[in-house]
Amino acid sequence: MHTLRQQLVLTTAVVFSIATLVILVAARWIVAGAMAQETARAGERSASLLSASLAPMLAESDLASIEELAQALVQRGDFSYVQISDARGAKLASVGPAQGSDAQGFVRDLRMGTRIYGQASFGIARTGERQAAQQVQWQLLALCLGTLLLAAASQVLVARLLTKRLEALREGADRMAAGEPNVQIEASGSNELAQLAGAFNQMSSALSERFKAQQAAELSLQQANEALEQRVAQRTEHLEQTLARLCQTQDELVEAQKLASLGALVAGISHELNTPIGNAVTAASSLQSLMKDTAQLVQAQQVSRRGLSEALHSGEQMAGLVLRATQKAAGLISSFKRVAVDDSSQHRRKFDLREVLEDLVLSFGPGLKRSQTRVELLVPHGIELDSYPGPLDQVIGNLIQNAERHAFNGRLGGLVQISAQQLGERVELQVRDDGQGMTVELQTRIFEPFFTTKLGQGGSGLGLSIVRNMVGGLLGGHISVRSAPGQGCCFNINIPLAAPARPM
Repeated sequence: MHTLRQQLVLTTAVVFSIATLVILVAARWIVAGAMAQETARAGERSASLLSASLAPMLAESDLASIEELAQALVQRGDFSYVQISDARGAKLASVGPAQGSDAQGFVRDLRMGTRIYGQASFGIARTGERQAAQQVQWQLLALCLGTLLLAAASQVLVARLLTKRLEALREGADRMAAGEPNVQIEASGSNELAQLAGAFNQMSSALSERFKAQQAAELSLQQANEALEQRVAQRTEHLEQTLARLCQTQDELVEAQKLASLGALVAGISHELNTPIGNAVTAASSLQSLMKDTAQLVQAQQVSRRGLSEALHSGEQMAGLVLRATQKAAGLISSFKRVAVDDSSQHRRKFDLREVLEDLVLSFGPGLKRSQTRVELLVPHGIELDSYPGPLDQVIGNLIQNAERHAFNGRLGGLVQISAQQLGERVELQVRDDGQGMTVELQTRIFEPFFTTKLGQGGSGLGLSIVRNMVGGLLGGHISVRSAPGQGCCFNINIPLAAPARPM
């Protein structure tokens, strides 16, 4: 890689070399042409002289004089050869070799007046011509070489002055790249390099100002980032504490909801048990009174066979009524007990889906009677699950309560259908109501925690969130909703027959 100075000198040398070569070739061609023309003119002059000298000799047939003149012309060096012929072509004199000579040959008629007395062939040597041409070429070559050296020296000086400014620019750029602020270089003069140096100084000053402004901005940004990081850390700590409190509150709300469900279950138990237990008490009291009256008649021996038979028949009916009432109460207590145990625990066991849902619907009986809500159970027998009946009860129970509170919106006589079908190793449940339905916007938010349309009316907004967490957690499935305004809602629950193992 050549420097700029070397490139300038090399370029000058190449250009001058080419120019010298062109000049030499052109000079040689010009000199050769001029010499040839001069030789041709010399030949014409020589031919005139020969014609003037030899024509009288030929007229007088003075052969000795002709031979003597030819010898004198060749020996003197005017011609390299001379050949004289008469008018008939007979050779009269021949001096010097005509073949192999580098002389330029001429053939001219020898006249005196208009009469031709013979012909002269002669050659003029070109040795002097060539020497003169070579001498001119050497002189031109020396002149060109001198000019080339002078131009190279001048170019070296100019290149030195030019590269000195460029070197100053490069050093300034290096100093600027090294981080030195406001680099200035010499910018004297009015030529292009001085203008370039001035532009460099202006650029350096502008960049220095921008660099200072950038440093100030970076310092300010760094301070702002540090302050922001500190605020973010404080906010993050505050949010973590708030999230921990929210999680604790959510757990407490979930437990409170479980307790509320158990409270509603207990209230339902007491209401449902009042009727069979009251009937049993009434029948037992009547049976006791009948047995007392019958015993008194027997002791007084006033009882007849017919009266005793009627008393025994009545007693049997009353005992049967007591038995049926107590059996109904026992069945209710057993169903309520299973639901209560399942709802208050997350115990895994094998169970028949319809039996669990029948007990659940039975436990909701009193509340459903008050709201006049009908629950149709369209679940076939034989769908056996190895899962968690308690969370499943809570899921279906929350969906029933959600329909009572939101779908029917105070309307009496609503219908909730619970259906199920087995699909291979999974089961799909559908809880459908004929309520007012939901908009698309509500459908996208109903599973969000604390989202409720009954804000301030006793709704916590956790019911459907808990449903989704239980379905996607312990039960290992997923839940979705399909609805339209005025067309009710349908919750689809898809869970495996065997729930996934709980993490330890």
